[in-house]
Amino acid sequence: MAQCKFCLTDTVDSWWGNWCERCHKLQRLISLFGGEKIMSILENVLIVNDEVQKQKIKDELKGELTTREYNLRKRKEDDA
Repeated sequence: MAQCKFCLTDTVDSWWGNWCERCHKLQRLISLFGGEKIMSILENVLIVNDEVQKQKIKDELKGELTTREYNLRKRKEDDA
């Protein structure tokens, strides 16, 4: 069978088709919800800008520091 014309990695799902099963599903979703809606969702979910990434790092570090502080306090209480 031939390669998918969209992703260029998978094989097409039928002899007369041009797209693989996954790309065909994407095409149906675009037809159902519209290209702008699908692009908006993909950009909001998959593409992270620098500000959002920095905030997520700060939140993750804050949680980790809180956990460490709790563990240190607990150790001190156990030692006392």
